[in-house]
Amino acid sequence: MALGDINFASPQYLPYVLAAGVVIVAAALALGRRHGGRSRALAATLRLCALGVLGVVLLAPIVNVKSESLFEPSGTWRLLLQGADADSAQATDFAETPDEFVSRVRDALTGQHPPARCEIYGADARQVLAARDAVLALGVPCEARYPGISADSPEPVITGIDAPLTVRPGEPFRVNVQRAGPAAQLEVTLNGEPVEGDELRLSTPGRYVLEAVLRDASGREIQRAGHVLRVGDAPAGISVGLDAKGLARLRELAPDAIVRALEPAAVDAAALVDLHFVVATIDALNRMPRQNAEGLAAYVADGGGLFITGDGAKYVAPEYLPDPVRALLPVALKNEGKQPPPEDPPVVLDEGLAEITKVSICYVLDASRSMEVSVRPDLTRWQVATKGVTESIKLIRKGGREDGAEGSASVFDTRVAVMSFTLKQKWIYGPLEITRQNAAQIEQQLRERGDDGEFAELGFNTDIYAATQEALRVMETEKAAVRVIVLLTDGADRPQHDLEGRRHSELRDRAVKAGITIYTIGIGDDFVGDGGLALSARRVINDLANPSDYAYIPSPQDVDKAHVLFVRATETAFRTFDKKKEDLEIERKRRLEEMKAKGEEPPMIDVLPGVFPVSMSLFGSQLFGSAMPDPEPKLAWLARNDARDGAAVALFATTDDGAVPALAFRGYGLGRVAFWGAGTELEALGELTGWADFPGVFAASLRWLMPASEPDLRLVAGATPDGIRLLDPLPDARYTLRTQSGEIELKLDGSKLSSDAALPGGAAEVLENGVSIGDVFVAEAAAGQGRAFAADYSMQPVLKSRPPEVTTFKREALTPILYLVTAFLLLMPIERLTRRRS
Repeated sequence: MALGDINFASPQYLPYVLAAGVVIVAAALALGRRHGGRSRALAATLRLCALGVLGVVLLAPIVNVKSESLFEPSGTWRLLLQGADADSAQATDFAETPDEFVSRVRDALTGQHPPARCEIYGADARQVLAARDAVLALGVPCEARYPGISADSPEPVITGIDAPLTVRPGEPFRVNVQRAGPAAQLEVTLNGEPVEGDELRLSTPGRYVLEAVLRDASGREIQRAGHVLRVGDAPAGISVGLDAKGLARLRELAPDAIVRALEPAAVDAAALVDLHFVVATIDALNRMPRQNAEGLAAYVADGGGLFITGDGAKYVAPEYLPDPVRALLPVALKNEGKQPPPEDPPVVLDEGLAEITKVSICYVLDASRSMEVSVRPDLTRWQVATKGVTESIKLIRKGGREDGAEGSASVFDTRVAVMSFTLKQKWIYGPLEITRQNAAQIEQQLRERGDDGEFAELGFNTDIYAATQEALRVMETEKAAVRVIVLLTDGADRPQHDLEGRRHSELRDRAVKAGITIYTIGIGDDFVGDGGLALSARRVINDLANPSDYAYIPSPQDVDKAHVLFVRATETAFRTFDKKKEDLEIERKRRLEEMKAKGEEPPMIDVLPGVFPVSMSLFGSQLFGSAMPDPEPKLAWLARNDARDGAAVALFATTDDGAVPALAFRGYGLGRVAFWGAGTELEALGELTGWADFPGVFAASLRWLMPASEPDLRLVAGATPDGIRLLDPLPDARYTLRTQSGEIELKLDGSKLSSDAALPGGAAEVLENGVSIGDVFVAEAAAGQGRAFAADYSMQPVLKSRPPEVTTFKREALTPILYLVTAFLLLMPIERLTRRRS
């Protein structure tokens, strides 16, 4: 180690060190007069050296260390794919998959001896080109060798199109078509029009297709490549119930949006198409026809955004809001203090989840080993039960009606639970709402049913009593308007329950008391005949059913159709809810007419006048990215409410009753809803109008409510007539390709989407279950078509050795420190010994 390499880590302390040195010198020379002059000189020198050594140690010496790494490429690596015909040139050969070869090259680049160049040999041009591209992406020169192309006969090739996937209206962008090989004529068009200039701007929202065509000197087309980009739509919204001033303020808060005003009766299905958000007052929603309110709920459930303000709240009775509106609200609105007389109670559904959950259904399936018995050669009892659940879920996805639309709003008002049982119970799902992904998950888990292998007395491994008891326990906590249990078994219950005095009729009575309907289905030979086992099995089915005519035992020849009973029970549950809703609506109208005749009004929403400081929650600070000013601004009035379960409150107002939600959010299906508890007039906002960030709060709220309008373009990879590569496929999804001439059904094989016939060339759109997930440009695989990187590698030199890379870093000089400490330990005893001898 060179002396010049040693430095000190703390030079900023040098003045203090010098001062300490003066003290050290004074202390070293301060020896008693009783020693002789020679002794004092020798001892002072030793003490000075020892204390000096200690000072150097305290300065923390460090040393500069240098390390070298050498990059030495080594020869040619050659990948021989199936059908390869390689020459005898000197190279290191590998016979493995392209992925394994690319991983090998990547690992070698981190070591000392990577390949100087690579060659890919094979009979399949696309496979060879794809492997070459992956190696080129690592920066290693690579050549593709397959029939029809060789190193000494290159062809012109488009190596890539460098252009954005999405731009905003009017945003400038550039298009750069990368080429390699000999010179050739290039034509670039945008939606069929020639591209002029380096910079483009597109003001009209929509989809645009870039095409690049490479031609030889005679005009023959060599290669055609393409790229699809989208110009995003300006956000579109409607306001319902806002006056002219409120609409003007809304447009100021969302200057990039196109907002138009509509009356509540005009908010129909056509008005909600291609909308990003809806802003409505609670008063307008109160006046909205029920059919329109259901359409608005369906719009939100399908991914739309709804912002509700408290304008007109003092004219609205919470009980008489349309049911779909109550379902949407993230808060439960409170009545004003004046209540109707006891003999005239308000008509209202139970508060809480009953307002947002129409139907809750629990499917309870016997999973004993006897369920594997076949009812026909290709169908088992368990498959009958599984089909009953899956067909019922499909009906629920349509809102409980065969002619309903897939994914309607009603599906988000329905909760489903699925349980299998032997001696123990296993919850497969829920109770939760059903989405497309959840439906596939339930079906998959039902297919993967397992058997715990446990048996009770007399070989029974079925405990119907315990399973029903568990289902009742869960369903009793479900606060839905209609609650249903559908139970299927293929035999009698274990005898132990009869011996211990348990009666299935007790469970039925418990269900009646809780308002829960139980359907029972018995399938199998155990229900046939006059034997004791058959009588016991039929008694269980009949004792549990509520009402008694909801017990079904299909005949042996009809067992394979027993799944229809599940669907029938589900339909009945929805019809029961519709009847309840109809009765409530009739009663509501009758009561309103009676109150009007008496000159009375129903109790309205409790609007609190006053001055209420507004505070922000953690969720609010994360959403808005700002904090409340100090002191906190104050609201002038607020509609009293309580946040529902699952709602996220962003702003609170402090009242005499405590913290009341001022701005709350909640998901509804695939969409989102916000409720602002005050009005939008300046008189209602109070001091909030002086908060500089307050307009940003509403703008951020609208942005959070807007659905994602762009497809996930990362999901789709290269597209050729043979197929399209998908990065994250759903096994049970339905895929189609939307072209100008119509839609083409695609089949999924691993991660590749293909059709029975070749896919047409040009721009197209990939749909997953009807939803766009990405744009593609289908192009023939000409020479070099597989190259996916926008760079010209035709002139890339072979990798060469580079000078050593020297890295210098600092570390504590431990060895010098140890030497110095050792010197200190030696000098101090010698100095003491010198003074003693003197």
